Amino acid sequence: MKKITTKTLFFKTIAVILLISALFFYTYFWIVVYPKHQLEKTYYNQKCQSFEVQNFNLSKGQIVFIGDSITDLYPLDSYYSDLPLAVYNRGIAGDRTDGVFDRLKVSLYDIAPSKIVLMIGINDINSGKSNDEIILNYTNILGSIKQNLPSTQVYCMSVLSVKREFEQYLDLSKIIPQIKDLNTKIENLAQTYSYTFLDLFSLTADQDSYLISTYSDDGIHLNSNGFTVWTNLVKPYLA
Repeated sequence: MKKITTKTLFFKTIAVILLISALFFYTYFWIVVYPKHQLEKTYYNQKCQSFEVQNFNLSKGQIVFIGDSITDLYPLDSYYSDLPLAVYNRGIAGDRTDGVFDRLKVSLYDIAPSKIVLMIGINDINSGKSNDEIILNYTNILGSIKQNLPSTQVYCMSVLSVKREFEQYLDLSKIIPQIKDLNTKIENLAQTYSYTFLDLFSLTADQDSYLISTYSDDGIHLNSNGFTVWTNLVKPYLA
């Protein structure tokens, strides 16, 4: 019987560990990561298809809010029903800057709004994108709007902070400075295109730059208190 040396046993053990690790990550990807990606992709596609159907019955020259879940969850009718123009919600939960750019036609151009309220970027940051990457996509968005809707007024909202409690899930020592830097870049970019930058971050963050707890129930999405602050900031520009 062939004797198994210590060296052979060591390499076999390493091989087994690598195999188990590979199986773990393979299983994790297909059971956790991939279904979530597919779910977000499916929701994104469903929303875009819904917008396409809605567009046949919507008036042009109205107001559109566009962005991610923070916009998607914003009950616009509850806050803007008294405006002379209709307000349409084109938020999609989980969306990022590249997703907004890809759907500009169905979300905006097909109904040619006179005013656009844009808030996007937090999901880009949470997915690991640098501010340079985000601003490149943001530039593409604003450049395309300027070309296709040259007379439309655009209000670029600052990206919001998150609650302190998210420290157990995210490295807020890096993310919050990135959010603040991104907001500065968005403000400068808005000025370049003669659009208006509205700083909701400062109105909803505490002295340590965390999202004020009374403005959010889950730590990242606004609740009715937060939506009221947003409404009070932007509504004078839409009236």
